[in-house]
Amino acid sequence: MFKSLPCCLVLLAIAIGEPGDVQLRASEAQSVEQQHFSPQTLLPALETWVLSQFDLPAIHEHPSIEFASPAKIVSLRFAGVLSDPGEQGSPNDRALSAQHDTIAIYYDATRTIYLPEGWTGDTPAELSVLVHEGVHHFQNVLKLKYECPQQREKLAYMAQDRWLAQFGHSLETAFHMDAFSLLVKTQCFW
Repeated sequence: MFKSLPCCLVLLAIAIGEPGDVQLRASEAQSVEQQHFSPQTLLPALETWVLSQFDLPAIHEHPSIEFASPAKIVSLRFAGVLSDPGEQGSPNDRALSAQHDTIAIYYDATRTIYLPEGWTGDTPAELSVLVHEGVHHFQNVLKLKYECPQQREKLAYMAQDRWLAQFGHSLETAFHMDAFSLLVKTQCFW
């Protein structure tokens, strides 16, 4: 199992089209392990990987990245929704359940990815969160339209699952998201 960012970066380089016979010398591996990478530094490589996996045009604008508390991330997810008078159920109940469900968010209006405080990007699962939110940035910049917000999640979860598969994981093993849960999160039900 890969637990460190250096391993993820090496596999990312291979995944985005490096020749299959690439070998990392011990001295190169040590220099990679001694570097510290911020999410902003990782974005170009992750965007290149997304482009290699899906038929999307290149974009030349990176999102902003901020760290936020789980409460702020949830409030951004439901901005303008929880105060709707026609909403069924208690807003507090929905917000509480969403705190467990919402790890990070891409906020279209400011073109910002909000990652949870404490995010390090040291594991394939953490990097997959950045991949997921990065796909939403592509969708926003390219002005892609969807019938409902859930339908927009389909490509993001597909990219996240493909990323995880490179490391022997899946959405189910990394985030306990089974096929039914994924279906509910990616379909319009009205």
